[in-house]
Amino acid sequence: MRYQEFLKEVLKKSCSPAEFQWIEEKLAVNLQARQLGFVMTPRFIRDRPAGNEILRIHDSDYTIDLRRWTLDQIARSVLLLSMDEGDPEKFHNTVETLFQTAENREAAAIYKTIPLFNHPEKWIYRATEAIRTNIGTIFDAMAFHNPFPAMHFDDIAWNQLVLKTIFGDKSIWNITGLKEHRNKELARAISDFAHERWSAHRTLPADVWYLVEPFPGEQMWKDTSHLLSSEDRANQAAGYLLWASNQDVAPDRFWDQHKNHLEEAAQHRTGWKELQNMNKKES
Repeated sequence: MRYQEFLKEVLKKSCSPAEFQWIEEKLAVNLQARQLGFVMTPRFIRDRPAGNEILRIHDSDYTIDLRRWTLDQIARSVLLLSMDEGDPEKFHNTVETLFQTAENREAAAIYKTIPLFNHPEKWIYRATEAIRTNIGTIFDAMAFHNPFPAMHFDDIAWNQLVLKTIFGDKSIWNITGLKEHRNKELARAISDFAHERWSAHRTLPADVWYLVEPFPGEQMWKDTSHLLSSEDRANQAAGYLLWASNQDVAPDRFWDQHKNHLEEAAQHRTGWKELQNMNKKES
């Protein structure tokens, strides 16, 4: 109820009186009617930004930025949460029924709401299904600005999410919990993928090397040398940032071998997030 009431207050502030009255009427009817209301929501609630509210996930450091949600999505979340009447198995079956008949926007609304369920861990299988799909609307709903993966995925599922984001040329910075979930296996996979790209005379988005930064092993230093020697300014900047974060454990003579590139990159002081736009600005 705590999330339901919070979201209901957001709707009250942002909806028209007629829209909010429709929500209240649907919340007052039986479960089957609320299920139908979930499907019918866009007919009665507008698809427009919801305001400036931030919802905090209790017992965690994670939040959901409702500025990225629309009013119809929030209304659907309120209806979904209202379907939990205290019987976990019945609620699970109810949501599964909605999943089985859901079109893409309906499924996306469910995926966005899963972190607010009373037993979100019961939905890990569904959540990992979402990151395996080729349907962008559904993948984005689970992968981006959603705390569920950071809170409940193991490294295997997490790495699949991140790598698929990179493969799809989407921004890794849309992923909640990116910093704290960097891991050695993901760093290795990014290095392997980079070598495949380099063999084909292509490159990775320079900012993804942020995911390798905490793991300054032998391979990272080889990749850093390659990046610094690149003709691409974004790659050079990524190489500099890898060196700057790990210079205390850099191999002997690394500075001497790359002094010119390091000194040039140091003048620009580019941050990791800025790298995603560097090539676009120069093209």
